[in-house]
Amino acid sequence: MSFRDLPALVTQRQDALTLLEALATGVDEGEFAPFVTALMSPEDEQAAAIMLGSGNGMSLRVQLGALLAGAGLVTNDEVFQALDARRARAKGAVA
Repeated sequence: MSFRDLPALVTQRQDALTLLEALATGVDEGEFAPFVTALMSPEDEQAAAIMLGSGNGMSLRVQLGALLAGAGLVTNDEVFQALDARRARAKGAVA
């Protein structure tokens, strides 16, 4: 999967699942930045800034998962499955 396969907008569950699939298959994390920015509310931005300033910043992929779940497009379990798949993929590439 590549950047070209990602949806232009994320308004439906299928769009969110496509992003989680991209996350799980190892699409470069930087490709998720526009989606994170688009999904963030002012409150989300403040929380992310506070976390970053306190040394507890989240990666873009974790932020994306939290925002998609918070919007009700996917479940937390689906997010965790995608993150676990990405970690397993990374470990397999290192081994």
